[in-house]
Amino acid sequence: MCLAVCCCTRGSAQGTPRGILVRTVARGDWDLRDLAAVRFGQLALVTTATGSSLEVRRLQQEAPLPPPRLVRSVAPEFAGSNLLVADFAHSNRTPLGGYYNTFVQPPSLAAASVGPAPDGRRSLQLMCRRRDSGFCGLWIQLYDFDAPPEARSYLDARSFTTLSFWIRGRRGGERLLLKVADADWELREDAVPLAEVTQFLATGQVDTAWQQAVVPLDRFPSNLRRQTLALLVFEALQPGTTAVDLGPVAFSRAPTGLPPLPEPQGTQPARPPNKATWIWNTAELLEDAEQQAALLAFLQRERFDHVFLQLPGVPGRRGAPGEVAIDAASLRPLVAALNHLDIRVYALDGDPHYALPRFHAGVLGTVENVIRYNRQVREEERFFGVRYDIEPYILPGFNGPRRELLLEGLLQLTAASVARAHAAGLKYGADIPFWYDAPAEYTYEHVTAEFGGVRKPASEHIIDLVDNVSIMDYRTVAYGADGTVRHASGELEYAQRRGKRVFVGLETAELPDEVLLDFRGDPRRGLAQAAPAGEFVVLAAAADSVYVLHVAERAELDSSALAELEQHLAERGLEASEVWWWPISRRVNVPADKVTFARHDARQLETVLEQTATAFQRYTSFAGFALHFAQSYRDLLADPDRAR
Repeated sequence: MCLAVCCCTRGSAQGTPRGILVRTVARGDWDLRDLAAVRFGQLALVTTATGSSLEVRRLQQEAPLPPPRLVRSVAPEFAGSNLLVADFAHSNRTPLGGYYNTFVQPPSLAAASVGPAPDGRRSLQLMCRRRDSGFCGLWIQLYDFDAPPEARSYLDARSFTTLSFWIRGRRGGERLLLKVADADWELREDAVPLAEVTQFLATGQVDTAWQQAVVPLDRFPSNLRRQTLALLVFEALQPGTTAVDLGPVAFSRAPTGLPPLPEPQGTQPARPPNKATWIWNTAELLEDAEQQAALLAFLQRERFDHVFLQLPGVPGRRGAPGEVAIDAASLRPLVAALNHLDIRVYALDGDPHYALPRFHAGVLGTVENVIRYNRQVREEERFFGVRYDIEPYILPGFNGPRRELLLEGLLQLTAASVARAHAAGLKYGADIPFWYDAPAEYTYEHVTAEFGGVRKPASEHIIDLVDNVSIMDYRTVAYGADGTVRHASGELEYAQRRGKRVFVGLETAELPDEVLLDFRGDPRRGLAQAAPAGEFVVLAAAADSVYVLHVAERAELDSSALAELEQHLAERGLEASEVWWWPISRRVNVPADKVTFARHDARQLETVLEQTATAFQRYTSFAGFALHFAQSYRDLLADPDRAR
C-alpha cells in the first residue's frame, strides 16, 4: 500500500553536510536535458523516528498556472425568504455546492463532524483546542468548490438583510469570532472580522441551550463585497477547548421568519458493511503456528469477511520479473483456515514496477500460478480471487513525462489479468488512491488515461475492468472538504453506475510526517558566488543523473557548511559555480495524524467508520471497509487509549 500522501519519487540518498538533504534522480525520468530550463518543482521532507529524507515529487520546465479566475456572482433561486447555505442534515456538501473544513496553525488543533447533538438534532460539531501560539476554527464555503476557478460563482447577498445560524455550547461560555470573506479575501487566505458571536445572541452568551444568532448584514464592513461572498468563518477566541454545535445557516430577506431549529431525527443504523484487511507477513505466519492462531482468532473476533493475503513466494525459485511462485503444500492450511471462518481470500501481490511492460509477463505468470493452485487443491483450500496493489505514481516521472506510459501499462496489465482470472472463475480486485479522479492542485485537471479509445479518469478505467476496488481513502476524519466521505464519493457514484463494488480503505499503520516544498520561476546560477538566504533547493547535473539538494534555512548554512557542500559537489566532479538554485516558495505541513489512525485512539477510528458508513449506505456500490493492515489494526485495538 502507498504510504505517501501523494505520489513520490524514490532515489538514492547520500551522506551530506548538516542542514542538507540530497536525492539523486535520473535525467531521463524527468526529461532534464537542461537544468536552467526547470521552472517548477516539488519536494517532500519525510521525517521518521530515525531522521529525515528527501523525495522528489515534481520537476518540470513550465510552472503550472491556475486556470483563469473570473470573479462572478449568482443570486440563487429559492422558495420563500430564506436561503439555506448549510443545514448539516443530509449531505457532506452545502446547498450551494461547497464544503466546510477546519483550519489550524499548530500547535492548536481542530476537528469537525456531522451527527446528532445530545438532544438528537443533527448538527455540525466543532471542537477547537487553541494554544497561545496558534489559532483554529472552521470555514463554510458559499460556492461550488468542485467547480474550477474559472467556472465558480460566488454568492450575491445584496438582496438579503440578515444572516442567521443556530448554536449551542457543550459547556457554555464558548467564545467564537465570526468572520466573512469575499472572493478577493479568500484568494488572500484571509477573512474580515465582524464581531464575537455573542454579540448576535439575545442572551449575550453561548450556553448549552440552542440559540439563533441573528446578524444584520449592514454590520458587514465596507471593504467586503457583498455580491461575491465566499466564506463564513468561525474562529476560536479563548485558549483551551471550545466545543459547539452549529445548526442551519441561512441568508434571509427579512429579519423575521428565520429558519426554525430542526426537530430531532431518529437515527437509522447503517447496514452492516463487509470488513476487509491486508495481510503482508504471510511468510512469517507460515513459520509461526502461534502467531497464525492469534491472527485467525483476531480476524474472527473482529468479524472480517475478506482478506487480501500476500503471496509469500518460494525461496530460491525464480521466474520472470514480477512472478511469484506458490508452494501449495505450505499455503493450503492457512487458506483453508481462513475459508473455514467464512472469509473470502484474495491472493495478493503488487509493486509499482508492475506497470512497466517488462514485468507484465511475470505478473500474468503469477495469476496463472494462482489458477494452477486452485485446480490442484480441495475446494475449501482455494482462493476466492486475485488482487493487485500496483501504484505507478511511486515511480519517477509519474508527475512528469512518464505518466501516460505508466498508466497505459497499468491498464493493459489489469485487462489481461482480469481476463485470465475470470476465465478461471476468480474474482479480481485492485487497490487505487482516492485522488485519481480528483482535480490537481494547480491545474484542476484529473489523472486521466486513454484506454480503449476513451480518455477519462484512471479510476474509472480500473473500475470498468475489475470486480471491486479498494480506495486508499487515507484520512482520519469523515466529513468536510478533506474527509473520507468527500474523497470516496466520486468512485462510489461511478461504481454504482457500473454495477461494481468499492471498499473504503483506512490506514492504521505508522507513517512519517511530511513537509511539501515548492519552488518555481527562473533559477539562479552559481552557489558560491551568490549564496542564497533562507531555505532553497539546488540542482546539479552529472552525466546521467541530477543531484537534488534541499538546503535548510540560511542561518544553518554557515561558511563551514557551505564549504562542506562545495566539497560534496566536487567529490562528484561538480563545480559549485555550475549549479542552479531556487528559493523555496511554499511549505505545506502534512502531519501523519491526518492520514493514519496510528496516532489516534481506537475510538476515533470507530467514529469515522460509523460516520462514513452512514454517509455511504445510500450507495449499492459500497462494499464496506478495508483496514490497512491486519497487524497494525490489531495493535491499535489492543491499546484503545493510545494517542501520540
